[in-house]
Amino acid sequence: MANRLLKRYGLETPAKILIAIGALFVLISWITGIYYFGNTGKTALFIVPFIFTCVLILLSAIIKYRYTLFEKYPYLMNLPSLFYRIKEKKGTNNQSMAFSMIFTVHALVIAFLGLLSVVLTISIGTGVKSGSISPFLNLYLVIVAILIISVLLQYRRIYMKFVK
Repeated sequence: MANRLLKRYGLETPAKILIAIGALFVLISWITGIYYFGNTGKTALFIVPFIFTCVLILLSAIIKYRYTLFEKYPYLMNLPSLFYRIKEKKGTNNQSMAFSMIFTVHALVIAFLGLLSVVLTISIGTGVKSGSISPFLNLYLVIVAILIISVLLQYRRIYMKFVK
């Protein structure tokens, strides 16, 4: 598959929305860090938003250049096996569509990482401000669990559409 060019499909609308939501959450994380910095003076509050901003930029670049990366550097891509299970007889258009849909899952991860950035920044800020452990750990774990379930459901949706 890597030896031929894939037909390029645009990013799905839900993926674009998820990327925008993730970017909004990262922005909220920066604003939250600035708020708690004003109350505590701790520059460490900016570490989390900075890290999540870098992740957002990296994943967004991977999504934007997904076809080029796969065609030129297939060994860098870690695609689920379902992409390879789409039989040749179903055509390269279906393979290309499935490939594009897989990156909607990456956009979902961007949105959840943005949310985690907000929760983690608030958690650190309230912990520093109050001098105690923040109560947001349970929320953080719930968000991670929802992310894992959401990713699995998205992969199932793609599998059901193209393989079954």
